Formats: sequence, structure tokens, C-alpha cells
Amino acid sequence: MLSLGVTALQAQIGLPPLPTGQVIENVACLSDPTQNYALYLPSGYTPAKRWPIIYAFDPAARGKVPVKLYKDVAEKYGYIVAGSNNSRNFALEESSKSANAMWADTHARLSLDERQTYTTGFSGGARIAGSVALRCAPCRIAGVIAHGAGYPNTAEASPKYALPYFFAVGDQDFNWPEVIAIRRQREDQGWPYRVRVFPGEHQWAPAAMIEDAVAWIHLKAMQAGVRAPDAVFIADFFARMQREAAEAEQRGDWIGQLSALRSLASDFTGLKDVHEYETELAALKTSRALRRALKTESDAMAEQQSLTADLSAKLRDLADASAEDREERRRDFAEGMALLKRQAERSKSVDQRLIRLRAFNELWAQGIEAGQGEFSRNHFVNAEYYFRLMAEITTSEPWPSLLLAETHAALGNKKQAIQDIREAVRRGLRNPEALEKDQNLEKLHSEAEFQKIVAELKGN
Repeated sequence: MLSLGVTALQAQIGLPPLPTGQVIENVACLSDPTQNYALYLPSGYTPAKRWPIIYAFDPAARGKVPVKLYKDVAEKYGYIVAGSNNSRNFALEESSKSANAMWADTHARLSLDERQTYTTGFSGGARIAGSVALRCAPCRIAGVIAHGAGYPNTAEASPKYALPYFFAVGDQDFNWPEVIAIRRQREDQGWPYRVRVFPGEHQWAPAAMIEDAVAWIHLKAMQAGVRAPDAVFIADFFARMQREAAEAEQRGDWIGQLSALRSLASDFTGLKDVHEYETELAALKTSRALRRALKTESDAMAEQQSLTADLSAKLRDLADASAEDREERRRDFAEGMALLKRQAERSKSVDQRLIRLRAFNELWAQGIEAGQGEFSRNHFVNAEYYFRLMAEITTSEPWPSLLLAETHAALGNKKQAIQDIREAVRRGLRNPEALEKDQNLEKLHSEAEFQKIVAELKGN
């Protein structure tokens, strides 16, 4: 994916030093100023030594979002974080160009440890992070931290996927089944992994889980011999995994115990005596309790698939359906979504509630992605149809209204696009940069009403 053309840039001299200990929201790339990224350098950064770096990808080209999320733990463990401001969903060519530019620029400006280079991302950004790691052999990526998504595509994983991979996913995230399936595969293959599930929807993981992820890659670097072992850090991490295993066993969470024992048995090999935990892990994997837990997990995955199959087919058919059939399919889809939402709200079972929430979220995401796909092909009328449907189904979510604004701007209907933006603000849009940096809204930037909305958001 990356071409790694850094030689010319490395010849640059006299570059001014970048500030440390603070988030720099926009660093323009030397080779292409249209490409830029957010950056965090630890307060102790000095070019006199080589530093590990984490390259981050947000699905909406908001590089400062992951950089701000990672900055505290980056400061704690001494990592540089660079987040692309150009890479976005449904723009693979632009994302590849962005990754190349950010890679080249950081290698020109900074003193980096090639043995400790990592990628991270959320949703489509997680897939870009995986693409950089898995498809750029010269990059020598040492590990990936994926939020809310699995691998770059759904193809069967090959041995090149065996690098350390940390997954964080919400229990209401529609991609939960994908991550769980990957966890099972990696366990069967014996590939290094850690999977953490948090309460929440499709989103970047909370701060505590981000720290867990960075601590894990920190540990794996020590295990690989590319970072000097820190006895105190290793002992603390080991003790935490011991507590996690004991607490999971106490509450009968056999999959949680599997996760903790897998870490104890694999992540500390060569650093601690792990024979006891290898034995415990082997016993757990043959236990009836774990088999039952895995069966329950499989049933949840199958039920989600069953709940979404028919509605997903109706959604796919909308774009090419006749006017009469389209209205019937739209009505069926909307009614099915309303039913899923009611069932989730009324369910007395936490597990059943989560299954229906994930099914609802999966279908909603499919509707948004269908609209974005139509938009990328310049089928703006079809895109408008999908975005309006999703806006009607989730009346408090600003994103469909913002996408409608992009679509109406593309159609030349500036007045309606401004109204859509107002609706997005009414629904909770609070970030003026989401409007100012949206390339699909450039036609509106000179409009007085657009400028007024941006000014209001900045004032608030």
C-alpha cells in the first residue's frame, strides 16, 4: 500500500523543530502540502534517540481525534502518534496517498524506531491500519490496534496476519460478530491477539482500553527483544492478568478467563514462568463450561445474522427497484427497523437486547454505506433516498442530515443543503470543523448562511 519514497525528503535540512507535549492539529507534508496530519510528540522527545510511532486513521479524516485519544498514554509510554487528516472512508486511493505522505513526512522530520512502528484506526480507519500493516512489507509494522472493525477485507486470513493484533469493540457494535470470529480464528491459529469488549456502540474505545492496547504492544516489544525489559512494568501487567483470570473464573465468565489465560500463557513467554498458565489454559479449552459459553456466543452471532438477512436484502434492492416496489421495500425496511428497536427496548434479557441493538446498528450502517456508495458513483438521487431513509429511522442522529447536505450540494441545491446542515445542528452536530473541512461542502463555504452556522458553532 505504501511506496516509502522518503529519500528526497530525508535530504531536507534546516527543518524547524516541532513542539513537544502538545497536540499539533495540522502538520503539512513537505512533499505535498495538500496532505497533512495531526501529531503528538512526547514531552521528552529528542532526535538523539529513536522513538516508537503509532500511525492513526479515522474514518472521517479527523486526525486529531485519535491523536487526542492516544496522547496521554503516548506520553506515559513514550510513543509518537500521527493521525491522518486526509484518509477517509470510501476513498481508498486518497487514503493510500495520505498514508504514503504521512509516512514519508514523519520519516523525514522525526527520529523513529523502525522496529516499533504500529498502526491504529477506527471502523474503516481500522481497515486502513490493517492494510498498511499487511500489504506494505517494507513498512515492517510491528502490530495493529483496531477499533470497531476487523481485517481490511473479509477474505480468509493468511499467515501474514500473524503479527500482534489488538481488537477493541463495543458490545452494541454491529461489527462485534466479525471481531469475535477473528478472535476464534487467531486462538485456533496461535497468532498473538488481545480482544477487549466495552459497553458501547460503534466508536473509538474508551481511554482505559486505549491504555490497555498500548501497554500490550509495549509488552510485546519487550517480548520480541526490541525494547529492554522493564521488570516493574512486566510484573504489574502480569499481576493484572492474574487478577483478570481469577475474577473471570469467579463470575463464571469462561470466555473472559480464556482471554486472560491466553495472555498469561503467550504474552509473557520468555519474560515470566508461564508453565502453570499453559496448563490452566489447556484444561479450560477442553472444559464443558467453555464449550457452552462458545455455543452461546455462536448462537448470538447466528441470531444477529438471521435478524438482518431479510431486511438487508430489501435495503440492497432499493436503488434499482421500480417506484412502486421501492416504496413497498422502504416501508418494510422502516417497519422492521422499528420492530428491532422496540424489541431491544422491551427485552428483559441483556443478551437479547444486545443482539437486537447490534442488528439495528448493522442495518443502519448498511443504509449509510449504501448511500455513500451511490454518492461515490455520482448517483446522487439514489444517495439522497438512502440518507433520507436513515434520517427518518434515527431522528436524533446528525450524520444522515450532514450526508444529505453533501448530496444536495452536489446536486446544486444550496438552499436545501443549508437546511440540512441546520437540521444536523438541531440533532446534535457541535463541531464546526466537520463543516469547514468537509470537501463535499466546499460549494457552500461562500454562502452567508453557512458562515453564520459555523460562527454559531464556534461561539458555542
